[in-house]
Amino acid sequence: MLLNLLKVMKKLLPLLIVSLICLTGFSQKSGYKLKMKINGMQDSTCFLINYFGNQRYYKDTAQFNSSGSIVFEGEEALPEGIYGVFTGGKLLFELIINESYIELETDTLDFVKNLNIKKSEENKLFFEHLFLVNEKQEESKVLRDKLSLNTTSEEEKKEIEDKLAAIGKEINDYRLNVIKDHPNSFNALIYKTMKEPEIPSFSEEKNDSVVRLLKYEYLKKHFFDDVDFSDSRINNTPLYHNKIEKYFTNIVIPTPDSINKEADFVIEKAKAHPDVFKYTVHYLINKYERSKIMGMDAVFSHIALKYYTHDLAFWVDSAQIEKVQERAQKLVPLLIGKTAINLTLLDTSGKNWISMHDLKTDYTVLVFWDPNCGHCKKEMPLLAKYFDSIKDDQSISVYAVSSKGDRQWVRFIMDNNLNFDNVAVPQDVYENQEKATEYILKGYTDLQSLNYHATYDIYSTPQIYLLDKNKKIIAKKLSVDLLEEILDKEFDKKE
Repeated sequence: MLLNLLKVMKKLLPLLIVSLICLTGFSQKSGYKLKMKINGMQDSTCFLINYFGNQRYYKDTAQFNSSGSIVFEGEEALPEGIYGVFTGGKLLFELIINESYIELETDTLDFVKNLNIKKSEENKLFFEHLFLVNEKQEESKVLRDKLSLNTTSEEEKKEIEDKLAAIGKEINDYRLNVIKDHPNSFNALIYKTMKEPEIPSFSEEKNDSVVRLLKYEYLKKHFFDDVDFSDSRINNTPLYHNKIEKYFTNIVIPTPDSINKEADFVIEKAKAHPDVFKYTVHYLINKYERSKIMGMDAVFSHIALKYYTHDLAFWVDSAQIEKVQERAQKLVPLLIGKTAINLTLLDTSGKNWISMHDLKTDYTVLVFWDPNCGHCKKEMPLLAKYFDSIKDDQSISVYAVSSKGDRQWVRFIMDNNLNFDNVAVPQDVYENQEKATEYILKGYTDLQSLNYHATYDIYSTPQIYLLDKNKKIIAKKLSVDLLEEILDKEFDKKE
């Protein structure tokens, strides 16, 4: 009996091994296939593009045949997210890719309106929502056009506003139902990311100003309540990017202290997933490093020093981390509110070393310039004209640092009546480095003054700072027009 059983098992063993290999191969099989037919389209190249934040990238390329059929396919599964079909220089429509096989058909008369999803439950939901939104937008446009007419009565306006509110509620209710009925769908992830908090009326509070403040604080506190930071797929849509963009552009008070506080708040949430953390830090550090708004370098420095570290910034190499850290540390002493680093440099006579901190005026304009700089040639005479118009009535001085202390420098000062405390690094320092050591040892100056380009991060000119009587930085990187505007406000404060 046992012998017969062993013989049977021996015969079955190869079949079992083959079966296991087949099953294993099937279970590990990955890939994607997007099959489309677009009637009216033929013999043209088409691109499948993917989102990463607000950026779009080419992911795949295929060719329409003569009957408008096209297939995108690959052996590796695509990252789940929102994708676009792009051809002829335009985006035809977007769709969700989170299934291995998708099939759809449409035509060139109206790519979206005539779309028929043959295979993809996720996209049936996605386009059902899109159809609803398009329909309601058309209804809303008619109502808004009527609302803008002078002939529309107040009673009619109230009725129109109620209808518009009802349309908004209908769309919102649809999304909420998708979240409820299909909680694990990609559509649910989309709508939760888009969702904004319903703000209480705070009707118990009678003071309107207090109510506005309470509503604002509630919105700010609960703005990200429904965002699933643990799901990195939110990076593969423009929605998370748009969410944080709106938060930091339209909601957070645009001061460095407020932004830093809220950046910490959002980044802490983003730590729920490494890729979401990476995207959030990358977005914020780039936004504020490139910001043209004065003082936002304080936000860049805060984020760089706290999060762009060897422990946390896993996506960059050590050399890049060191570079960013060094940049941030260099900016810290130059932030608004900090005491400006003192400079002691030689005046036009070549005899007097003038210390900026020794200037005893209520305001000091610190300007870095170059007599060969085209923009300086325009701005410096304007600064001289403005300074001459206020110097008799206001306690103000100009400490003007030139990159060259030569004859050309002196000539420009005389020709343009630059009645400033004009200083420069002595020419002999550039010609003989031992002179720098000599001047420092004699106590005339110091290294940070002679190396003022690095001290003040000067890579372009002119650069204008405004300092108060204690030499604290009030404003920086100003044009003469903006300097005048800021000083006018400062003078008004004193009156």
